[in-house]
Order: sequence, then C-alpha cells, then structure tokens
Amino acid sequence: MARRLLLLVSFICLGLGACSRQQSITPKQPEDRLALADELKAKGDYIKAIAQYQQLLSEFPAQEVAELARFNLAVSRMEIEQYDLARSDFEDFIDSYPRSDLVDNAMYMIAVSYIEEAPRPERDQTKMVKALSELNLLLREYPDTDLKDEVEARIGECRSRLAKKDYLSGALYLRLGSYRAAHIYFDSVVAEYGDTPWAAHALIGKAKTYIKEKKFDEAREALQQVVDDFPDTPMSREAAQRLQGLVHAPEIQDQTSSE
Repeated sequence: MARRLLLLVSFICLGLGACSRQQSITPKQPEDRLALADELKAKGDYIKAIAQYQQLLSEFPAQEVAELARFNLAVSRMEIEQYDLARSDFEDFIDSYPRSDLVDNAMYMIAVSYIEEAPRPERDQTKMVKALSELNLLLREYPDTDLKDEVEARIGECRSRLAKKDYLSGALYLRLGSYRAAHIYFDSVVAEYGDTPWAAHALIGKAKTYIKEKKFDEAREALQQVVDDFPDTPMSREAAQRLQGLVHAPEIQDQTSSE
C-alpha cells in the first residue's frame, strides 16, 4: 500500500511539473506570441502559425505587434492556397493600417492571389483582369515601390494571358469559318496587347483569315507587319514564308475565275 501511494504521489508531481513547463512556454506577452507564430511560419508549419496569429489578434488587437501579425497571417494563408481568406486578410490589413509600409506588399499579394487562381487562358479570365487592375492601381499609388520590378513582370504576365485568351477565341472562329468574328478578336489582340508576343500570332491569324476571304493584299499587309515589328523571331520567319507563298496569289485567283 505504501509503495502504491508513493507511485501515485510521483505521478501527480510529474503531472504538475509538466503543466508547469507547459505554462512556462505559453507566450504571455504579445511579442512572445508573435515570435512563436513567426517561428512556426518560418518552419513551414502554417496551420499552427495561423492559429498563433489569430490568438494574438484576439488577445492583443491594439498592440503594435498586431500589424505584423495581421500581415503574416494573410501571408500564411497564401502559402497553403487559402486565396479567398488571404485576400480578405490583406484587405483588412490595408483598411486597418492604411499608412503601413506594408500596404504595397499587401496589394501585390492580393494581385498574386488572383493570378494563382486564374484558370487556363481559354477559360474565363475575370480573376486575371482583377489582378491586372490591382497591379496597375499599385503602381499608380506607389510608383516608387520596392516591388516595382516584380509588379511590372506580373503585369506582363497578366497582359500576355489576356492576349492569349483573345487570340484563342479568334483562332476558334477562324476554324469555324466565322471570319468577321475572327477579325474582331485578332484586332483586339493587336490593338490592346500589341506589346505581347501574341500580337504576332494575331497578325498571322488575320492573314489566314484574309486568305480564306481571298483578300490577298490585306493578308500581305498583316504578314509584313509581323516581319517589321517582330524581327528575328519564329513568327517573323513564318510570316516571311507565308509572304513568299502569296507572291502569285492574285494570278492564281484570276486563272481560277476565268476557268
């Protein structure tokens, strides 16, 4: 009996010691909880990090560390592809801390979240349009942002994706024989996204459409524009080959008509 009582007392002491150790590592100050959350985030344990950031914001919403906690909470959500929640957290961050040095970063991350969610170019590109709008707004409001190079690269990515969307629509209408609709989409690519490689594809698409319509002069003009505007590219070489193939196109048409 004495031995059993001694063991029971020992287990109780061990349990109390464990509880004491647990309490000693539980963050009591906002800075400590932020440090713990940041450590978890750095290790890639985003779920636990999110829990710690949320706990901090619940316990110390008015503390200075809440600013960084709210931002890193949103970043952690991005890492586990919770894009809707991340956007909401970044928007809350911007509303809560409009003068923060991290506002431009938050705007950039909102745009990136839209890009990450955007489907293949042939599908609806509403999210890519939203991303482009957010990036353009960022450059207008923060023209000297340290993220300028990344923002401009992402803008190029968005524009290229939207140009490809219109090009694919034009190519589809060309295959279907709906030449007027094909021209509308090809012209849109050239007019709106002339600085992207898809403009060359669209011009060749226009040339193909004109050839189908037996408008050979217009086809030559479109192909020559590719040669002039996109030199030393595969599309320029393709355009030159097609131009060569159109050398006698009118004569062929006249012979066919006379026969």
